[in-house]
Amino acid sequence: MNTTELARNLLSPIYGWRWVLAIVFFFSGLAGFLSGVEVSERDITDVNFLTKVYYTLGLFILGGMDLGVPVSGPWWGRALLWIGYFGAPLLMGSTIIDWVSQVVNNQNRWLKQLRGHIVLVGTNDLTHSVLEKLENLKLGNSLVVVDKEISAAQATEFTQRYGAKVLQGDFTNDFFLSRLRLSRSKRIILASENDFDNFEAASKILEANPDMGNRILIHSNRLRFMRVLQASRVVKECTVFNCHHLAAQHFVKNVMMEHFKSTEDLDTVVLAGFGRFGQTILEELQTLARGEVSEIGLIDIDASRRVLVVNEQSGISDVFDLKIVEGEIGHPKVWEKLAGDIDLNRGKPFILLATGMDQENLRTGLWLKRHYPNAKIMVRSARPSHFAESVCGAADIHAFGLSRLIHDAMPDEWFI
Repeated sequence: MNTTELARNLLSPIYGWRWVLAIVFFFSGLAGFLSGVEVSERDITDVNFLTKVYYTLGLFILGGMDLGVPVSGPWWGRALLWIGYFGAPLLMGSTIIDWVSQVVNNQNRWLKQLRGHIVLVGTNDLTHSVLEKLENLKLGNSLVVVDKEISAAQATEFTQRYGAKVLQGDFTNDFFLSRLRLSRSKRIILASENDFDNFEAASKILEANPDMGNRILIHSNRLRFMRVLQASRVVKECTVFNCHHLAAQHFVKNVMMEHFKSTEDLDTVVLAGFGRFGQTILEELQTLARGEVSEIGLIDIDASRRVLVVNEQSGISDVFDLKIVEGEIGHPKVWEKLAGDIDLNRGKPFILLATGMDQENLRTGLWLKRHYPNAKIMVRSARPSHFAESVCGAADIHAFGLSRLIHDAMPDEWFI
């Protein structure tokens, strides 16, 4: 219920009578206190007028439980005070119950009216990328953001910034899914942090609506989980993606390949940070950069194991001369070791700093530029950073936000 609706309800006839009753109960209690009535738990006969007003207002919350019961004073004063004792808390309780009922009824009303809407499950960084994509496309469809837990700050942002309706609940529950009117929806985007819940919800939606596969987008946070389910009905009928994989494909095609084509000799690439993003970069280079790249250096604190994972999933060809160095990307010894295998002073090597630690990526990028001014250095951050972009621009290195990359990589056709 928004502010306008709440104000309209407060001025309705029903609430008007409540205001009258509130005034009656307030002045009944205040008159009782002013008449000299004494209560059992606190001596208030000699307190000033404002203090008695304060105690009277407290009747609406505590009903006099902090003061005790009237024990002496004029009979009419005690009668008025008893009216305030019983009436004020009962009025407050009934008002709260009525307000909650109106909120629930209002929610049920807009749920029943949903048609041609987009349901977005999740409240993470990917959610913001999707919301910005939808905002840029200006589709005009109603938008419902759903998750098991949604903070008040998130709900306010989604409502006020993107005009979305927000609904908290278990999106794997059959009854909850039925409330979302999914059969009348335009798109369902399952992008929570829990891969199993995303696939579970998709499976239930397909069971209830077998022809909806082309309207369902599923995000899988783990590439291995996504790939091992390739033969499942959900993967076959729905659009399944990993945001790091999507971003890496876009990055190689539109950034790295442009650099390679601008140089005459075969290029050197260094991937400093070999998580989901870096692993997909390597996979895409094997597909797109044959004949463009000669050698690739990999730096990661867990590089050897992660190379084995990539080799298991998609295979690592011998197209490139691969040099693997284990260690933290910010340690000078790591770069000294890599320099023993790869000459970073030759040509214009492409160095990508892509760990999940934004500060370390930036600091290392600035340090590397001083030692290898010939290199093209790109620094990743989770989101576009004005600070990082300004610092990198002054140092002739390039900063990019992963969320912006994901936004640009998502095809418009997914949402139209």
